[in-house]
Amino acid sequence: MKTPLPHADQVTVNDQLAQHLETLHADPILGNSSRQWHVTLLFYAAVHWVEEQLQQKKYPPSFDHQTRKKRLRQVWSSHKTAIRAYLQLEHFSRQARYDGWIPTDQDLKDAKNYLNHVKTTIV
Repeated sequence: MKTPLPHADQVTVNDQLAQHLETLHADPILGNSSRQWHVTLLFYAAVHWVEEQLQQKKYPPSFDHQTRKKRLRQVWSSHKTAIRAYLQLEHFSRQARYDGWIPTDQDLKDAKNYLNHVKTTIV
């Protein structure tokens, strides 16, 4: 069995794959799915970023989203805009995966900004 990538590496992989999916957005067959997976990958880049930061602070792994959100609110309580950015990424991902929502170019730009805010604030 292969060893999973460290969280920091997984952030990079998710970012790169999301960038690659951007090349498919205009495709008449794959475009909508690529947008949905793009926003989902941005959320999971945020998940791995938060997990990496928690690990640096000696917290055990969060095995579910609820635990991670609870820790996020406890550890970075003063960073409410970053927490809201993380939650908005989760909301976008859930909408795309479960409700069939297709993110627009502006939605994806917003999602990238949310991820950047999480990555620059949650440290």
